[in-house]
Amino acid sequence: MSQAIHVTTREDVIRNFLLLRVGEMCTDLRRDESERILRAQNFLADASVTTEPTPTGGVVVHVRTVDEVSIIVGGSAGGRGLRALRLGNSNLDGSTTYLAGSWRDGVGYRDALGIRYGHQQIFGRPYTLDAEAERMSLGDRWLVESAHPFYTDLQRIAWRVRGGSSSEYLEFPTDSALQRSLPVQRNFFDIGGVTRIGPPGRLTLLGASLSGDEDTPAAAPVIIGPSGLVADIDPTLQSRYRAHRMARANVLWGVRDLTFKRRRGYDALTATQDVPAGFQLGTMFGRSLSVLGSRDDDIFMAADLYLGIVGRYSAFRVQLQGEGRRANDTGGWDGILTSGRASQYVKTGVRHTLIAAVEWSGGWHQRIPFNLRLDDPRSGVRGFGNSEIVGGQRAVARLESRWLLGPMTSYGDLGVAAFSDVGRLYKGDVPFGSDSPVSTSVGVSLLGATPRGSARLWRMDVAVALSGNPAGRRLEVRFSGADNTRFFYREPDDVERTRERTVPSSVFRWP
Repeated sequence: MSQAIHVTTREDVIRNFLLLRVGEMCTDLRRDESERILRAQNFLADASVTTEPTPTGGVVVHVRTVDEVSIIVGGSAGGRGLRALRLGNSNLDGSTTYLAGSWRDGVGYRDALGIRYGHQQIFGRPYTLDAEAERMSLGDRWLVESAHPFYTDLQRIAWRVRGGSSSEYLEFPTDSALQRSLPVQRNFFDIGGVTRIGPPGRLTLLGASLSGDEDTPAAAPVIIGPSGLVADIDPTLQSRYRAHRMARANVLWGVRDLTFKRRRGYDALTATQDVPAGFQLGTMFGRSLSVLGSRDDDIFMAADLYLGIVGRYSAFRVQLQGEGRRANDTGGWDGILTSGRASQYVKTGVRHTLIAAVEWSGGWHQRIPFNLRLDDPRSGVRGFGNSEIVGGQRAVARLESRWLLGPMTSYGDLGVAAFSDVGRLYKGDVPFGSDSPVSTSVGVSLLGATPRGSARLWRMDVAVALSGNPAGRRLEVRFSGADNTRFFYREPDDVERTRERTVPSSVFRWP
């Protein structure tokens, strides 16, 4: 690959992530954590840190890294030609800089344009900066965030500053095929940090933050027509949601008792990943303040629980997340949102992995427009891309049998898989919600990774809906790519967009 497309990550960038410094004591813990931190970076496919003693009593540290492919290319085409395009680089000039732009045909509306910039080492320190802006066909959004993530137990403090705004149209599909939608404006900010108490491995994180949220759902819904918006006269969504504006002081508290086990071929084809074994809990307790124009009087709570049991050839992992708000004027709870995943991995051989998973998402008494669907690309049922049913809770079980075929010469790894999904929606209290029949599908997948040993798994899924599809049996082909070794559970988009924007992932998603 030419240097115009890819530049190897610079030595000073790698050095800044190391916990080993000239003149300081070299320990196994610092070496192991340095290696794990490097592997957790999205621009590196693999990393190893080894030491060699010297005759003078010191050590020489050898660091070896393998870059991920940095070029970003994506798009889609239809009957009228090019429909969407995405171009960029995830490690520009080997400096950890992420820069990408996107375009999508508006199909009767304005074209969508987006840009994202990110950097993992501002000022030569492991401080991150992310900025993104998007003009959507309907609505727009922007976000700026800077943070010192909690990379390792050897770290004393972590902090985050973020702010953003979005104007979006949340759709409520119905059996009538009308694309009912409700505009929602959201503004938010958050500033806070945590400090470590206790020894590495078994520790407590304690901190605080100041946050603000302003949510303004429209009173009048609209129907998204082929070339314009039309007023919706159905009374279901009329003035259903009211505006909220609040500022909160939050206490952040977490406990952790984890060790990391190195395993190959669990969430990727052949990549080495550090699987957390043990227990982790993160919590957030917030109280509204009468400042910054706050109009709400409430208490907010959120929690994230992780449990991992890792054997020599198997692993059982669970992650559960939840949040809710209590209005002090009425004493009632609303904004209750839960999600989670439980997975069992079994390595029956060097080339074969069996994965069984159960995933859950659910919301009750939401204060902003919310619904769940079976066609969610991350947590829905494959083969149901045409589903128009919505509900308030979703449960999906998956079974996948994966085989590694071997390397594709020197460019990457190749594999195949067979899978089955079973899921169901429950209507809950969302507008136009309904209970779906049990929905099942089966399919096969072509899997790939480049370069060899990459943590990023590319897949083409071919799924057939067997039952529960009102439109009848349907063949669906999906293309996707993701690094699932960094975080065990990635929330579905339809859940993440509803969460309080100021819940601190630096506490809840420790690597």
